[in-house]
Amino acid sequence: MTELHPTPFGFFDKYQLFQQDADAMVVFILRTLGEDVLGVELTKPMIWGSFETATREFNGFMIEYQNKSNLASLLGMPTGSVDGNGINNINVTDLYVQQNLEFLKNLSAPYAGMIGLSQTENTFSGSVVLSAGRQDYDLYTELLDPTTKAPLFSMQPAGSVTSFEVVEVYHNAPAQYIFNSNLASNFVATGLPVESYIPDTRFYVLPLFEDVLRAGMLETASRIRRSHYSYKISGRSIRIFPAPNNLIPGLNSNLWMRVRFAKGPFPNIASTILANGASFQPTGSGTGASFQNDQIFGANGPFNTPFGPLNYNSLNMWSRNWIAQMTLALSLIQLGRIRGKFKSFPIPGAELSLNGDDLVSAGKEDKEKLNSSLKETLESLTFDKIAEREAAKAESMVKQLAYVPMPAKYAIFIAALCIMLCI
Repeated sequence: MTELHPTPFGFFDKYQLFQQDADAMVVFILRTLGEDVLGVELTKPMIWGSFETATREFNGFMIEYQNKSNLASLLGMPTGSVDGNGINNINVTDLYVQQNLEFLKNLSAPYAGMIGLSQTENTFSGSVVLSAGRQDYDLYTELLDPTTKAPLFSMQPAGSVTSFEVVEVYHNAPAQYIFNSNLASNFVATGLPVESYIPDTRFYVLPLFEDVLRAGMLETASRIRRSHYSYKISGRSIRIFPAPNNLIPGLNSNLWMRVRFAKGPFPNIASTILANGASFQPTGSGTGASFQNDQIFGANGPFNTPFGPLNYNSLNMWSRNWIAQMTLALSLIQLGRIRGKFKSFPIPGAELSLNGDDLVSAGKEDKEKLNSSLKETLESLTFDKIAEREAAKAESMVKQLAYVPMPAKYAIFIAALCIMLCI
């Protein structure tokens, strides 16, 4: 294989084993098709082209297998690109893919984001300036950014305005009591006296669930019997309870809250809002960087996962044998098409017919059998099928071990232990 550009694409020409097999493939094809007896209308470049096509088909099946086994772990990876020589700058075809949970994490992130617990999207803080005696405020116009004093809602990209949701409102009642269930003054009961520098001091050892129950009782009593700080959000408005009074500007006149903007399939909203000045911090004193998620530019399906030409030197005999048989099938089709251009030749007293149609039919049949066999084999070897088979093997092993007789020394030991326990 010494000619310049011996194969149409040259994906595998750099591999020494591919070059050796290419020359051997010429001998294999010509002898199989009867070159030693009758001339075969195939040139070396033709056979090399069929050899490369067969290798590319095998390469494609391997990429399909990898996608079926590992697509969930590959989504978001850099797609890679092909240079002028047809070589991928990122090629994981010959690498063992390590499983990860990024796919599941991305699926669950929106649910966590709905309650403000997600680490994959930003929340923003702003405040509403309260007025004495006024309870209702418009979140879309009166929730202001602490830096620019502009409505937080107006900081979205122009042309595609989304809604936002309130994650947290910093509107809580002040602490009204200190509860400690271990103080003697909280209970009327006898306990364990301990030494103390203060006379007549008693402490009690109580289970933790009693603290939880009593704290819940006090919280419920506080909500029912006393006026409580609360709020209600309806549409774009928030109503706070009780009605604000005794407001001191700059001290207790601002009601702070955190919001999240409805997240689309591509997280570009957050960076725009941050660029406009909105803050992460509930106090409005700090700014944060935009959440970076370059995975949206990565692989998003089996068509652009970073798989490229396989390393031909690493192929075993099973792989190379399939490629050789596919090369033969493709060569049969090619030879049949060549002979099909001339159905027959007139000779003295008769007419010579060529077998082009038969060769094409035989080649297509062999090709279909090879593809079906390889596809069926790979289907049975995907990672999920391997896991199922290994689980079945482990279950069968347990059943087999149940019939293995226990060695005498262990049987005697277990019997003696049972007798001791029974006594």
